[in-house]
Amino acid sequence: MTYSQQKESNEPADEIVSLARTDRAAFGELFDFFYPHILAYCVRRLIMRAVAEDVTSEVFLKVAQGIRVFPGVCVEDFRRWIFRIATNEINAYLRQTIRRRELFAAAAEMGRISANVSQPLLGDVSQIDWQDLYRALECLTEREQAIISLRFFGGLKHHQIADVLDLKPGTIRVALCRALDCLRDRLRGDDVARRSASDAARRL
Repeated sequence: MTYSQQKESNEPADEIVSLARTDRAAFGELFDFFYPHILAYCVRRLIMRAVAEDVTSEVFLKVAQGIRVFPGVCVEDFRRWIFRIATNEINAYLRQTIRRRELFAAAAEMGRISANVSQPLLGDVSQIDWQDLYRALECLTEREQAIISLRFFGGLKHHQIADVLDLKPGTIRVALCRALDCLRDRLRGDDVARRSASDAARRL
């Protein structure tokens, strides 16, 4: 169960969001709570921890710069806002081809995806590599990548993703279903092709 599915005992009170506009201690409380969640989200999408840490730092820099005019009034508003910023920063990083190549190379070294990630994402117990997953994600639109990432890497619910991406929850549900179908078809197709190549090699 993700942090967004069950309120954590140390989640800041809603009043902290308003105080954080002018109070450093209140902002620090938001930082301490959300930093590990945003970093984990960035690590899953960007593979390399050093890169994820840099992007996470940029996210919180933008949050610090915009907190005074942030219109939200509760922690849930802040959550949606910071994940929107993080998603935009991740997408901006991934738009550069040379950076994507670096991530693919790093993903190749990570090996198999753990079951706690692959089972919810794929809906079965298929064993896949991180490199295969990232190659399959590249076949999706940027919006589809964001939806899948927010749902399975960020742990957000449909209505939270809808707020992050400024879409309707129904649109998110339909888009997520379609994106998962495409992702799973691509991954299973790659797996079949890989097994066929392996069988052919053994016959030589």
